[in-house]
Amino acid sequence: MMDRQPRKTLRTAARHLVWVETPTRVSDGEGGTSETWAARTGAQVWASISPIQARNQTTYKTVGVDATHLVRVDGYVDVEEKDRIRFGTRHFEVLTVENLQERSFEKVCTCLERR
Repeated sequence: MMDRQPRKTLRTAARHLVWVETPTRVSDGEGGTSETWAARTGAQVWASISPIQARNQTTYKTVGVDATHLVRVDGYVDVEEKDRIRFGTRHFEVLTVENLQERSFEKVCTCLERR
């Protein structure tokens, strides 16, 4: 008989306090605009950050994705593919957002760490 350990739920695995940031355009004072990052309202949330190595090769009629981390957040968190997640001094570019089982219970973001 195989002993199985219970899978950790998001409530017990979410031990990282992160910020969800979105790109915004601001005036540069010379008639142009520049892009900066601003935190969303109520965007400081608890998350689970797990390192992965997902480096898909680009082959015929497929799109490759480079990913370094999986970030799991609650389903109520408003996060999109254009956003980034800030954890301390580290920044994670959100590549994909998956709403698990389409129940808005948990979202899994595939991210690429930017330095």
